[in-house]
Amino acid sequence: MERKQPYISIIIPTFGRPRQLSACLQAVARMDYPSERFEVIVVDDGSEKPPADVVALFFGLIDVTLLTQSHAGPSKARNTGAGQARGRWLAFIDDDCLPEAAWLKNLAGRFVEAPDCAIGGRTFNLLERNPYSSASQMIIDAVYEYYNSDPGRARFFATNNLALPKEPFLDLGGFDEGFTTSEDREFCDRWLHNGYGMVYAPEAMVFHAHRLTLDRF
Repeated sequence: MERKQPYISIIIPTFGRPRQLSACLQAVARMDYPSERFEVIVVDDGSEKPPADVVALFFGLIDVTLLTQSHAGPSKARNTGAGQARGRWLAFIDDDCLPEAAWLKNLAGRFVEAPDCAIGGRTFNLLERNPYSSASQMIIDAVYEYYNSDPGRARFFATNNLALPKEPFLDLGGFDEGFTTSEDREFCDRWLHNGYGMVYAPEAMVFHAHRLTLDRF
């Protein structure tokens, strides 16, 4: 009898970026993973106009739910999604990211081998002509090379390509909602401090279209 693939809840925080969210959901809908083995939870973080019309376009293609909250930041949005997730495992991705077709399949394969570990994939910059986006990617690449040189004993993952088991995530309180930046750094430290492992999975790829200016960089 063929073993079922892990059921995974994909959580996408979003705020005022309907075009990027639509592209992200299109990529999710094209993934090489059985549609009955994952759900998508979009959490709108207080946008002036919640993206109900965008999400509705994907009804019937994927199992997708839209949650809304008052503007409180991405940490709160991710925690809100995790609290409503049905899956044993959570996969976080941002609304300006496009998962590669095998993204979820590759994460699932890692969960079969290491069900209690956090899994972090590799992210590529899609906006190569934007010097600030390219510089940001160079920083992330250097950080990953330093902290994740031993893939089986990784120490840092960014939240735009992070997956982990739901139960310990909730037990630890999720992301610290007091952080508006670097919540991923704090969470990874807390995860490791509590004895959980982290595994770097560069085959789990997403493409990041994060348009930056000098001020935002």
